[in-house]
Amino acid sequence: MLFLDGRGRASTLILAAVVLTATACASRLPLGAPGFPAPAAETPSELQKKATPAKPRKKTAEPKRVRPPAVRVDSAALELAVTREYAHAPLALALARRTGNPEMADRAASAVVREAERLRLSPSLLAAVLLIENAPLDSVAVSHQGAIGMMQIMPVHLGSFGCEADLVNVESNICHGARLLKHLVRRTGSVPAALKRYNGCVRGRNTPRCYRYPTRVLRTASRLRREVLVSAAKPVALYQQASLAPETPHAIPSQPVSGADSTVTPAGAVNAACTTLVGCLRYRWSLTN
Repeated sequence: MLFLDGRGRASTLILAAVVLTATACASRLPLGAPGFPAPAAETPSELQKKATPAKPRKKTAEPKRVRPPAVRVDSAALELAVTREYAHAPLALALARRTGNPEMADRAASAVVREAERLRLSPSLLAAVLLIENAPLDSVAVSHQGAIGMMQIMPVHLGSFGCEADLVNVESNICHGARLLKHLVRRTGSVPAALKRYNGCVRGRNTPRCYRYPTRVLRTASRLRREVLVSAAKPVALYQQASLAPETPHAIPSQPVSGADSTVTPAGAVNAACTTLVGCLRYRWSLTN
């Protein structure tokens, strides 16, 4: 039994050695040998892809939103249309808000609009000069330099430009101021230069901060014009606050009529509302509120 056990162990060792030898020989076989197929050859395009690094993917940019071009509206033309339709009512309301004196504001606005139409000047520009020179609208105010009245006219201009020789009178004083400003605009060819001369800022500093005067006037004129246009866009509020017309909307000129039984299409409504500048302005205001 011992002998057989020894022979069994020897045969086992021999068998293990044979298996190891066969495995070692198989690992040294050439490519393409049976049991070990050769790998597929790579194409030039695949080799080029491996050689060149992959480029990072660019994020697709979202299409930019194109804003419609802004429509520029001539505010001076709108102001002229508003003045023709509502006379001096919108300007009187704007002046009354600043001064708290509706009667004097109505009187001054009437004179300003009349002179502006005659001289082809902007009503808001004349009204701005009026407010800068005499904010409380005091018709008997006298400055330290001796300027008198609503638009602070110097006595040297009394009776000039075909105006009545009374600087305390509201209409006469505004007549002097408006025609003097128009004369200076023609002479200088520039509104800011004319405003400087109107304020006495010619060579020296006759008045304090006189070089800021044109900027103050033009800024006030811009605000007044905006208030005038807004007032025209809401005519019911205009008439009710200024008490210049009946408080019913039926008395308002060029008021677009609409009702539940109306068969007007939206496009037709726009065309009907925009037959005039004021109507179009009112229609746009209704869309934004």
